[in-house]
Amino acid sequence: MDKQIGVTAMPPKSNFITQLKRIKISGLPLKYYIPFSIIILLAVYTGNLNKDIIGSIAFLLMAGGLFSYVGGIIPIFGSWMGGAILLPLFAGSALVYFGLIPDYVQTNISGLIGSGFVNLFLSAIIIGSILSMDRKVLVSISLRLLPCIIGALAFVFIFLFLGSLLTGSTLLEGLFMIGLPNYTGGSSGAIAVVPSIYSPIFHKPAGTFSGQFLVYMNISNLICVIFAGLLHKLGKRYPSLTGNGELLKNVRKNADQPVEEKAKVSSDLKKDITKLGTGLFVSVVFIIAGNILQTLIPQLNFIAWAVILVIIVKATGFLDDSLCQSSDYWQGFMVRNFLPFLITGIGIASLDLSQVSSYFTVSNFIIIIFGVIGSVAGSLIVGKLMKFHPIDSMIAVGLNLGNLGGTGAIGVLSTSERMGMMPFATIANRIGGAIMVIVISLLLPYFL
Repeated sequence: MDKQIGVTAMPPKSNFITQLKRIKISGLPLKYYIPFSIIILLAVYTGNLNKDIIGSIAFLLMAGGLFSYVGGIIPIFGSWMGGAILLPLFAGSALVYFGLIPDYVQTNISGLIGSGFVNLFLSAIIIGSILSMDRKVLVSISLRLLPCIIGALAFVFIFLFLGSLLTGSTLLEGLFMIGLPNYTGGSSGAIAVVPSIYSPIFHKPAGTFSGQFLVYMNISNLICVIFAGLLHKLGKRYPSLTGNGELLKNVRKNADQPVEEKAKVSSDLKKDITKLGTGLFVSVVFIIAGNILQTLIPQLNFIAWAVILVIIVKATGFLDDSLCQSSDYWQGFMVRNFLPFLITGIGIASLDLSQVSSYFTVSNFIIIIFGVIGSVAGSLIVGKLMKFHPIDSMIAVGLNLGNLGGTGAIGVLSTSERMGMMPFATIANRIGGAIMVIVISLLLPYFL
């Protein structure tokens, strides 16, 4: 008996060591990440960290990678609440709040974040996400999916309006400061896109809005996941209401082939590193074009103009597939390497941790849950007109408009056991987010 215990005690130790060897933070195994981090921290606390972009980049890659990894492995928080995104923001803020980093480091990082790096990141996300979509899919599925998305967003407005009246909040507060930012295309919309629109209007740094918007979006995301579980149980009880992952009635979906083809293209692209530069060039040109249009028609923010331009260009097939694929490659590079970097920087530069508690109020929660109910109701009603299965329409569209995006879609679709609807969820989140960004830019001035 003792021998059996001794034998079975060894594998866990071996597995633990193996698991440690597999851990990578900021792309580095622990045997490299730890000594590299020691060098950076030694420089920070001896006053020898480079007081320029090199020092700021090194610190944010080190800290952002660690915070993102830890946030991602925390049970429930990591898988359903976007812990890999949320923790870097608040951990970065905590470094300042508790005085854990010297003032000169905070100043240097604030300078980097305020120098336009956010817009560079935005150009990669916005342009790459739309250009990476298959043109035929973008055009054909929009004929049915787009009305459903628009209808759901319309109901979001109505229910947020009702929630604002119920809680006694002003429409500016209930709609634009609490509810609508949750529907701007995932975490990137909340922490970067909407704040960049609000910054010149309210004359405040963009980062001052990022914290509260990301908190609100996480609340919305959690509500969406809970609703997904409830709708899944409803579908089991009433099978006639669901296609069990098939959105359109009497039509077989075929989402596997496009995904495989995209994976093959992505693999081929990685053989040519120059595609990164091509994707960067394409992305910034659209942002610059948007800026030119903003000077001509200032009612729309340059980001919203860029969104409109890239949708038109993609739908008309003006750009070669190689340029679109390069933009997708550039987007992937920025997200994988600089999302934790950026969020940690925003936390350090702009988020006041002492104000975070004020975001969690009963009235805010009521407004947010009203928005989710509106999104679900709109996708149900319009989805029925588009011949969508009711429950699948509510999950694919209604619950994917107001979540964190990629991690949010995984939480919603895994909870509802409908991971096969990921392409539809992605389209709903991206296109719906783009529409909401445009709408916010147009309507906000009338509520000031």
